Amino acid sequence: MAKRDDILYTALRLFNEHGYQAVGVDRIRDEAKVSKMTLYKHFSNKEKLVEEVLKLRHQLFKNSLEQAVGEMPPPYEKLREFFNWHVRWFFSKEFHGCMFIKATGEFHETEELQTVSQAHKDWVTQLLQSIFEGLNHPEPKAIARLFQTTMDGMIVNASIFHSFERIQGLWEELCKLSGLPYAPLEMPSSDTPKLT
Repeated sequence: MAKRDDILYTALRLFNEHGYQAVGVDRIRDEAKVSKMTLYKHFSNKEKLVEEVLKLRHQLFKNSLEQAVGEMPPPYEKLREFFNWHVRWFFSKEFHGCMFIKATGEFHETEELQTVSQAHKDWVTQLLQSIFEGLNHPEPKAIARLFQTTMDGMIVNASIFHSFERIQGLWEELCKLSGLPYAPLEMPSSDTPKLT
């Protein structure tokens, strides 16, 4: 693995587990086993490193979610798998909340990070919109925005309550609200795989 990738994946793990402000570049340098000169050769400052980590996080997230949804027969099972994928993530060892929400909270005045985070959330909305178009929903864009915003709330809720029953109940209400049949989500297992 290239030194740049070593730095990125190390920073991704540390930022995910501990947040952005709590992790200094010295710790990233030490755990990635690179020199400070090498780190700054690839990333001019911490904000640039955070930006590139978020881009990597988006790509890993996108690849994994697209693969999971794409393997399901259209159209309802794709939506259900969208939620099942998130449930598996919520109960995995690597779940520490949304890195994009945390980044905008910790760097709320950094435009580049806002832009990357907005692009990620827009992509999630577009994925949902395509699913709802497959379901012939009369307002796919509006319902996709509602589901995406609700999912952000579920991410926060999962961090606080760690309750599968709460998620299942909300999924049932969303099905009713959108006029879809209800089929229970899958109970997560203890050996849930990572996003990658």
